Amino acid sequence: MNKIKVLDIKLKIVRGRPGPGEKRFQYSTLVEYILEENEDGTSLTMGVTPPTYFFLKQVLKTKLTDLERVIYHSIRTDFRIYFRELFIQNNLLNIKLKKVLAESIDEIIIDELRAVGRQGYTFSASIYLTNGQRIPNVIPSDAVVLALLAKKDIYIGDNVLKEKVRLDKEFQEQLTGKKESNRKDDKKPKELIGPKNIYT
Repeated sequence: MNKIKVLDIKLKIVRGRPGPGEKRFQYSTLVEYILEENEDGTSLTMGVTPPTYFFLKQVLKTKLTDLERVIYHSIRTDFRIYFRELFIQNNLLNIKLKKVLAESIDEIIIDELRAVGRQGYTFSASIYLTNGQRIPNVIPSDAVVLALLAKKDIYIGDNVLKEKVRLDKEFQEQLTGKKESNRKDDKKPKELIGPKNIYT
């Protein structure tokens, strides 16, 4: 597996849903990984849950837009501090955590993509530690947060990009095939369905 370095991370909110098989929401929260030059010249975009999106905003130290502020306050029903937010908001914990993570983590690689259902997929990441250990099957956004706090490099496996292109094409063909079969069915004269034994 070749790995491609992530140069930048952009967070964005779009209308609609992150993938064709996912439940439709009014807005979708996305993370876009900007990659160094590669054959396809593509970036990798993933849907994340709104709480994760806003936590990443805190880690990246970016201000909320007006739309983000509205969405944040509409989803945040409990204003107590979450466990992971403690490490961002408390200066001593933040410094200590960054030191430990910097000493423990070597790099993060988003290295797996699995199809889920007929029109969806999930990504997984591996955390590589300085002692040579690998922690596989980590939710990518969680692994990325650790890498950002530790100021370590983030990579994406080229196998993930290739598999995503393949699955997207497959899902698109399925959707196109369904639309075409629905059009053909519409052209056929419809039989009148009524009771079989009718007395006149």
